[in-house]
Amino acid sequence: MAERFPKGSILSVISSISSPNSGSKPPKSGKASQSGNSGRRRPPQPQNGNPEIRSPEPSTLPPQPSRGSTIRPNSPSPSEEFTTQDFLSDPRSAINPRKPRTTSKTPQSKSRQPRKKGLAAVDMFDFPDPNLENVSSIASNPNTEIRTAAPPPTRGSRPISPPARIPDTETPPNAKKAPVPKPRPQASQRPGKRPASANVPPLVYATRLLILGVGIAVICGTLLSVVNAVSRSTVAAEEQTTPGQPNPADSASAAPAAPEALQLNQELGALKTQVQVLATENPTLTAGIFLVDLDTGSYLNFNGDAAFASASTIKLPILVAFFQAVDEGKVQLDQMLTLRSEDIVGGSGEMQDDAPGKKYSALEVAKKMIVVSDNTATNMMIELLGGAEVLNQHFANWGLSTTVLRNNLPDLEGTNTTSPKDLINIIAQVDRGNLVSVKSRDRILQIMRQTQNDSLLPKGLGEGSVIAHKTGNINTMLADAGMVDLPNGKRYLVAVMVKHPPETEKPAQALIRDISRMSYRYLNDGETPADSNVKIQK
Repeated sequence: MAERFPKGSILSVISSISSPNSGSKPPKSGKASQSGNSGRRRPPQPQNGNPEIRSPEPSTLPPQPSRGSTIRPNSPSPSEEFTTQDFLSDPRSAINPRKPRTTSKTPQSKSRQPRKKGLAAVDMFDFPDPNLENVSSIASNPNTEIRTAAPPPTRGSRPISPPARIPDTETPPNAKKAPVPKPRPQASQRPGKRPASANVPPLVYATRLLILGVGIAVICGTLLSVVNAVSRSTVAAEEQTTPGQPNPADSASAAPAAPEALQLNQELGALKTQVQVLATENPTLTAGIFLVDLDTGSYLNFNGDAAFASASTIKLPILVAFFQAVDEGKVQLDQMLTLRSEDIVGGSGEMQDDAPGKKYSALEVAKKMIVVSDNTATNMMIELLGGAEVLNQHFANWGLSTTVLRNNLPDLEGTNTTSPKDLINIIAQVDRGNLVSVKSRDRILQIMRQTQNDSLLPKGLGEGSVIAHKTGNINTMLADAGMVDLPNGKRYLVAVMVKHPPETEKPAQALIRDISRMSYRYLNDGETPADSNVKIQK
């Protein structure tokens, strides 16, 4: 708005106020006169105080005053310097004066140059510098047009061309414009940068570090406790896995025979001598004996590791596998089993007389397999537990090195094998609860105590003794294995297997009975028979 204020109107008003002699005659010539003393050119004085400023012309021609414009007579020159450059740089300085100043009218010397003023030093009463070099320099630059408002028309004057825009600064000719620097954004306005945080007291920093340290310590402590708990559980699991118990991680793969669960201390030398004499008196019999005192760990091993035809003693580890499946939830005790025609076989037992399609509970079939040594019930149990291959895997995991099921019962050829030591091993693990739960252990021992054939080991026991056992008998092998509870509170395990020629079963029965009696007396009364010639009952 300040740039459009007419410069001629301002100069006329100032001239009329400050000049006392307004009636002086104008000069004869319309051109500005030159002073010889100061060497400075005076600007032309317009008629009636209204100077006329035309648009700048090329630099080769000096600016000419308009025709018909007259200079007011007796109009003194302005007292203060007001250069064209100052007025063009800031026209507002002529409208809003800061302070009027009076200067002396003494002309300046040639050596003294006109004082250059900045934009802030321009005053309302500063007049344009009559130096035409500034005007020519401005006119020489086409980009620095002077834009002024046209003064009101007067009589005898020509209309003035439209005013040109006054540039803020003077631009030298043939000079490139310097790039205008953009204002630098403040820190709070910069995108992508966080504002600088204010100074934080040291106490706040210390508190933050303390909280961070406590958090890290809690996390590390939790991790260490978890690792420690896992390592302890792993060690405990390894310690709790007994030699005869299969490792759950290796249950799916064949594992080597685990060490025995028997804790053997020292061998019963005196009893072993008497048993050896008794067993070798009949050269037609081949005996294998293994006995363990569960209270002291003393044992007797006479050919106990040798493999014999298992006959019906193979049903004992099958019974243990059945109750282990019950504990794992794979089989239910009241689960109904259907008798099939392919399961029915001869030999011992009473289920062979039943018609196919009859149903039995799983517990009833297991009892018949042990109590009456039913071969048909045994075959049904083998089928229920997954077959011979699955059962042999269990036997190997339990540490039964010579116990193998190759054929279904009755197996008169004796292909299924076991040993006196394996039979004692399986009974010992059941007694300690390594393979089955306590409830299943009690059921197993209760079923074994109901065995109906008591013609072998039970014949050598005294009154008050209780035995849980399982017998086996085929044409060439006779065996009995079980756990004996004595009246004095002792408990021992004994297994006797005798191989004999066909149709000579009675000498084998007598040997098993005599060994049972000798063992009972030694462990119950602490006496050893002095006479080795034991009479074999016919």
